Amino acid sequence: MGFLDARSVKWISLLVLVIQNSALILIMRYSRASVNKDQLYLASTAVVMSEGLKTLLCLAVLSQLIAPPSTRLGAAATFNSLVLFLRRDMLHNWPQALKLGIPAILYLIQNNLQYVAATHLDAATFQVTYQLKILTTAFFSVTMLHRSLSRKQWTALGLLTIGIALAMIPVDVTWSDIRASLFSSSTSTTTIAPSSTIPFEDFDRDTLAIPKQNQQQQQQQQLGNSSDYQGFMAVLMACTLSGLAGVYFEKLLKSAPSYSPSSHSPSSSAAHLLPIHQPTTSHHDYDLKKKLDDVDESSMTAATAVPATANVTNSTISSQYQQQQQLWLRNLHMSFFSAILGLIFMVGLQDGKQVMMYGFFANYNKWTWCVIVIQALGGLIVALVVKYADNILKGFCTCISIIISSVISIWLFHVSISSTFLVGASLVIYATCLYGIN
Repeated sequence: MGFLDARSVKWISLLVLVIQNSALILIMRYSRASVNKDQLYLASTAVVMSEGLKTLLCLAVLSQLIAPPSTRLGAAATFNSLVLFLRRDMLHNWPQALKLGIPAILYLIQNNLQYVAATHLDAATFQVTYQLKILTTAFFSVTMLHRSLSRKQWTALGLLTIGIALAMIPVDVTWSDIRASLFSSSTSTTTIAPSSTIPFEDFDRDTLAIPKQNQQQQQQQQLGNSSDYQGFMAVLMACTLSGLAGVYFEKLLKSAPSYSPSSHSPSSSAAHLLPIHQPTTSHHDYDLKKKLDDVDESSMTAATAVPATANVTNSTISSQYQQQQQLWLRNLHMSFFSAILGLIFMVGLQDGKQVMMYGFFANYNKWTWCVIVIQALGGLIVALVVKYADNILKGFCTCISIIISSVISIWLFHVSISSTFLVGASLVIYATCLYGIN
């Protein structure tokens, strides 16, 4: 992005993040709600496709990060460097890579739960309640990373919890009903709210049971802006898994072996393009493979004819640049593991019969592919925001996304927004911004 300065890239990345956050839930909701239940595409296959595309994107980014910005390599040399980069990491640091299988499984389940929530919740409710991941992330950060939160952040978490609770109050419940339920004395007699009153003639006179149609209507009114209890539980579980996976991934990054380019022989310029990890075993076969890697590395350097001046440039690579390599390498591991595990367990075991009967891409349409692409691009967009912006602006983008999703939901899905939902959403927006200001 040489033709744009850092300030322009920052605001462009923030704008793209707002569009991505708003479009993902809206299009996901539309792709699930605009068709009949028997015409729904399989969420498991969509998640696998998204993780597969994310793997390819991580490979593309890594191919640009394995060499310093001043080094220009051809397509063949870049491909060879990438293959050697991945093979060295697999041989030298495979125990660390296997640890990423845990957050990969958590993210895999979380992504499937997002489709469940989008099926049963309207976009506005899902966007607001999904901010509960801030609370779960803070909880796991304190318990697992022993991180301390400021008083302002604890206040934001409290407001966030209250706002989400208000957003889940039924549409037909008024503020007077809330005050009455809070201040009235508890009794053992169960009463039916006037808004939920069922005419006597609708009861089955033999069993005094509520007809199924009225049961469905009453169930839909239980969570107000949400259309099903299953959707709320899916969001709750997804937020919990998101917080746990994010904190665990951060812990792995902090405990990962550091790079030491100086440990390579200075005679090989391509050696500076590759990360060096501490040896994890002393087996002779393992040492032999490392030696063969060094031979291949030297031969590749001679074949690609990297200029000798690149040694000086490569020796001055900053630690931040090396951290970006490690970050995208770990993202590659997670997306690859998620795609493989999702293909085996979610698609093969859970939906194997449906896939064999109707096909892997059954009931796919243009909106399905839009969701897959937008979800895969999310990691790239967040990486740009983290690089060029800060948490305050990122939280501000989240707030704008909530507003956009709520407004479009009213127009597109004919969602009725209650006053309690507006108050709750406002608290969530304020708490999100307040939590980012540290």
